[in-house]
Amino acid sequence: MKKLSQAQGLNLSAQFQDSVNRFKQLPPVASFNAWYGSQNDRDQKIIKAVSVFITIVLLIILIVQPFMAKQTLYQAKLNKSLATYQLLAENAHKFQGQAAGKVSDGPILAIVTGQAKRSNINLKRFEPDGDGLRIWLEDAVFDDAMRWLEALNQTNGIQIKQINVERGDQPGRVDLRGTLFK
Repeated sequence: MKKLSQAQGLNLSAQFQDSVNRFKQLPPVASFNAWYGSQNDRDQKIIKAVSVFITIVLLIILIVQPFMAKQTLYQAKLNKSLATYQLLAENAHKFQGQAAGKVSDGPILAIVTGQAKRSNINLKRFEPDGDGLRIWLEDAVFDDAMRWLEALNQTNGIQIKQINVERGDQPGRVDLRGTLFK
C-alpha cells in the first residue's frame, strides 16, 4: 500500500514537473524569462517587489474586499433585526394577557356549545378542565373548525390553551382535540 502511494506521488510529481516545463516553453513565458534574465540584479529585485505588490493588491481586491462588503451588508441586517426586536420588546407589555375580543360573563361550557350550534360544529365530546374546557371534534371541516375557534376568540374572548389537529380520512377533514379557556 505504501509503495503504491509513493509511486502515485512520484507520478504526480513527474506530471507536475512536465506541466511546469510546458508552461515555461510557452512563447510569452519564454520571452519574459529571457527579458528578466537580461536585467541586472537591482532591476530584478525591483521587478520582484512590484510583482509581490501587484499580487497582494489583486488578492485584496478579489478576495478580501468582497468579504468586507458582505460583512457590511450582514451588519446592516443585524442592526435592523435588533431594532425590530427592541421595538417588539418595548411594546410586549401591551399584548400580554389580553384576549383578542371581549370576555363574556357566561360559563365557558354554555358559550362554547352555543357557538358550536350556531357554526354547525358537532362537538363529539366536551368536559370541564379546571377553568377551561376540553373539546373533541371528529371528521370536522378544517375551515369551519378554524372559523368557529376564531369566532369564540373574537366574540367571547375564549382562547386556545392547547390544540391537536390530525388529518382526517377525507381531504379537508380533521380530528381536533383542544383545551379552551377564558
